[in-house]
Amino acid sequence: MSHGEKLMSIRVRVLLLSNFREIVGKREIVEEVNSNLTLGHVLDQLGKKYGRDFKQLVDPKTRTVPSEFIVSINGRVVRDTKVRLNNDDILMLTIQAGGG
Repeated sequence: MSHGEKLMSIRVRVLLLSNFREIVGKREIVEEVNSNLTLGHVLDQLGKKYGRDFKQLVDPKTRTVPSEFIVSINGRVVRDTKVRLNNDDILMLTIQAGGG
């Protein structure tokens, strides 16, 4: 990327279910981020902003989404946080139903 190239920002809708909705107090938030950022960057930003369960969405060793959480992009469940996001993507954050 050249120095003159300006980063575009994109809007990502984040749908919050279960614990995440309780923490934030809303069903949905909109994050505006640089277009070159990955899912991991956005989840890290949410962790800094809201703490608690948000900080556990990315395993610090593997940089993947742990199995107790469900993160989807436009309805497709993802574990890899290196996925690039696009404008108007819809993320959904929730926890696995049931227990062991």
